[in-house]
Amino acid sequence: MLLRPAQSVARRVRGLLKISRATATRGRLALGIKPMSYRWGEDRGFPIHRYYLDCFLDQYARDIRGHCLEFQDPAYVLHFGGAAVTKLDVIHIDDSNPRATLVADLTKPNEIPAGLFDCIVCTHVLHMVYELGKIVAELHRILKPGGVLLVAVPCVSMWEPREHELWRFTPEGLELVLANAFGASNVTVHAFGNSLTAAGEIRGLVVEEFTEEEVRYRDEHFPVEVCARALKASS
Repeated sequence: MLLRPAQSVARRVRGLLKISRATATRGRLALGIKPMSYRWGEDRGFPIHRYYLDCFLDQYARDIRGHCLEFQDPAYVLHFGGAAVTKLDVIHIDDSNPRATLVADLTKPNEIPAGLFDCIVCTHVLHMVYELGKIVAELHRILKPGGVLLVAVPCVSMWEPREHELWRFTPEGLELVLANAFGASNVTVHAFGNSLTAAGEIRGLVVEEFTEEEVRYRDEHFPVEVCARALKASS
């Protein structure tokens, strides 16, 4: 999916949510044993977790600047960083990704210099890594002092075995994992979602099938997407 310029995020979200309650109700009442999507809704519209991820990155777009690193696909850095990004690297664990400028496993010794990046955007990566402590410590190492790590992980979501997903994160769990390397005072966690959108995420519903009030409401008991900003201390 091609992403629009960062300035249009709010306008895009408002457009997606301008729907009638009748349309939303019809979507939610599509009950049955099987979900409406086995692709997190991306084959039907704009996925709920993607909406929450966009909200988080839009909030911290000013951190996406200078020399940036993104995993697998550079879409988010280009979308939210814009002209503030002076250099962009894309990392992949092997050489199967033609977009990758760096090939490395961040849970193992590698040749990436310490203190290289101003910002690292790490979306939907940590839940597929077994050695969480190692990759978080490595992300901290390759950030410049004062650099920022922006992380997003699923909490309530479908499990796809072919994607080799290992974990789901609560807000407290993500905070503890990041605090081990960055320090608790340098980690800010945001949880997005409520019981209705959490149910919708599992059923394969999409943002277009909810009202704006429904999708924006946050209930700490039912996070769909958990995101965090981790700052590497300057000294």
